[in-house]
Order: sequence, then C-alpha cells, then structure tokens
Amino acid sequence: MNALFAWFFKLVFAAAALIFAASLLLALLAVLVVTSLWSLLHGRKPQVAVLWTRYRDLTRGMTQGGPWAARRPANQGRASSDDIVDVQAKEVHESAQRLPHRD
Repeated sequence: MNALFAWFFKLVFAAAALIFAASLLLALLAVLVVTSLWSLLHGRKPQVAVLWTRYRDLTRGMTQGGPWAARRPANQGRASSDDIVDVQAKEVHESAQRLPHRD
C-alpha cells in the first residue's frame, strides 16, 4: 500500500513539474511575441533577430579559423619593413594664453 502511495505521489509531482515547465515555456513565448511586436511597431528590428544574427556571425567566424582569422595579415603576423612608419617628434611649447589656475 505504501508503494502505491509513493508511486502516486511521484506521478503527481512529475505531472506538476511538467505543467510548471510548460507554463514557463508558454510565458517565455508570450514575452517573446509581445516584445517583438512592440519593437516592430516602434520601427526597430526585434532584439531576438539581432541576437540571432550576432550569434550566427560569431559561430560562422569560429568555423572558419576563429574570429581573428580575417584580420590576420597575409604574411602570418610578421611585420615587414614596409609596415613600420617612423614619426617625426614635435616639441610642444607651453602657451601663454591659458586659463588662470583655480584656487
């Protein structure tokens, strides 16, 4: 008899957990639809679409050698003498037209 009650309570709690999980999924879907419609009414792209696009671009970059693969130079990161630019130093003199010091 105790085994029957234990089995019954396990079944009741499993059904309650299933109903709870389904209600959370429905609430998430409702929020997703409402926020998408709200953003479309205001002339913006839905945030879900923006996040999905960013995720797709990130994963596409990972499969093609990583996110930095497109930014690597053709010489595999070694700097040649053509890439180095010398800059002339210029001395900066203090200007007489400054604002007075604050006390």
